[in-house]
Amino acid sequence: MIGILCDFCSGDAARWALPCDDLALRATGAYGTAVAALAGAWSACDACLTYIHNGDPDGLADHVTRAGLGPPALLRMTTASFRNDVFKALYRKVLPWLGPPRPLDEAVGAGGALHGEPGAQP
Repeated sequence: MIGILCDFCSGDAARWALPCDDLALRATGAYGTAVAALAGAWSACDACLTYIHNGDPDGLADHVTRAGLGPPALLRMTTASFRNDVFKALYRKVLPWLGPPRPLDEAVGAGGALHGEPGAQP
């Protein structure tokens, strides 16, 4: 059985929800641009959360690149070096926006959506 995917390394062992304001970010590298949209929260596994807690976006990018997981098309179309450069730029922007982690089993409701603030749009 596959668990909830980590929004950082794409592993299937995410256990944490990190709240954030909705925003879109762009990171540009030597061979193109990547865009990330944060909507309400990002999920993280224990390994990625360690880098996040340490405020280490470069270490997180190195870890994610080493994991070698992600959408197959992205992996085929890019090099590990390129992904690492883009992840570093992206995570330097993302990490300051993330709030304190909450266990996913507390953050996920019966319908499978992350709990938001009262009155927030789904």
